Amino acid sequence: MNKEKIGIPKLRFPGFTDPWEQRKLGEVAKITAGGDVDKEKLLPRGKFPVIANALTNDGIVGYYDDAYRITAPAVTVTGRGEIGKAKARKDNFTPVVRLLAVESKHNVDFLAEAINRSKVVFESTGVPQLTVPKLSSYKIMFPNLVDEEIKIGDFLQQFDTLIALHQRKLEHLKQQKNGLLQKMFPKNGESVPEVRFPGFADSWEQRKLGEISKKVTKKNKDNTYTETLTNSAEYGIINQRDFFDKDISNQKNLSGYYVVQPDDFVYNPRISNLAPVGPIKRNKLGRTGVMSPLYYIFKVHDIDKNYLEKYFSTTNWHRFMELNGDSGARSDRFSIKASVFKEMPIPIPNSNGEQKQIGDFFNQFDTLIALHQRKLEHLELLKKGLLQQMFV
Repeated sequence: MNKEKIGIPKLRFPGFTDPWEQRKLGEVAKITAGGDVDKEKLLPRGKFPVIANALTNDGIVGYYDDAYRITAPAVTVTGRGEIGKAKARKDNFTPVVRLLAVESKHNVDFLAEAINRSKVVFESTGVPQLTVPKLSSYKIMFPNLVDEEIKIGDFLQQFDTLIALHQRKLEHLKQQKNGLLQKMFPKNGESVPEVRFPGFADSWEQRKLGEISKKVTKKNKDNTYTETLTNSAEYGIINQRDFFDKDISNQKNLSGYYVVQPDDFVYNPRISNLAPVGPIKRNKLGRTGVMSPLYYIFKVHDIDKNYLEKYFSTTNWHRFMELNGDSGARSDRFSIKASVFKEMPIPIPNSNGEQKQIGDFFNQFDTLIALHQRKLEHLELLKKGLLQQMFV
């Protein structure tokens, strides 16, 4: 018989052998629905967090200085949106409407994970939501011994602390890179950057994009290429099939699409939070694909490609786009004529050596960021795998 069917997890701390038992959450916990925010008391900083249903910023929307509804430790569970997301809370707090608070004698780190692993059950009338009665009916498997629950909870807390540490390191590296990007390229109207490599002192020149590039107009005749690419602010040039996990290329005729070769640059007119005027990215997939005619695709010459790619990682060129582009009929589009796009000023060091050093430096920085990203993803996968074996 499968061990999980008789209440025994596959992986346990030494000394524990008894099967776990199932209890309804409402039998072992007090569950409270959130209320309205007292806007007169709400502060940007204070003693006791006011927590809403959102997952960003841990759901914290402000603070009260002299009041709270729920005594920590406790667990919050989202009642709308991404329903059923539980989080352990270690500080006294006040829950807002659509957030449920769970108070019990059980270890909150263990309990939050147990709730997250439960099948979400919600009211289906109108807007889907998780209510107090529904959450109370959740069936949770608990160890018979409190010590085992505490060990699992402590393990989770330590693992989450390690993941948070790596997350902070990754964010710090990204912030460092963004700061250096702004300092190692001249600001608008200036001819030298704030930070330079030793041995370079000459003023930079300014060239128009059209002087160092050529627009790609080659179409995908006879559907020679079947890999449809896209350009996102966050991920750069990607294969749509990989990103969306489905084969989009077989769903349409691609003969009217532009051919995008390795190292071609692509401007995406779609506005995003990461690049308000649409990103410009370089095809670094190492293979040829096709892109919609909505994109502006260009090849470059007489400039270091790594250098130019990193320049487009700055926001310096956004000002030109904002001044010369037009908002389209759709709010998520930002259009600019090709003839105007080619007029974009590009600051360029006179020395090819300085261009190369800047490009190589930021490539190394990106490699370091990618390494930390992989470490973080490995930790998250490791935690997920362990939890599958540590819970029934």
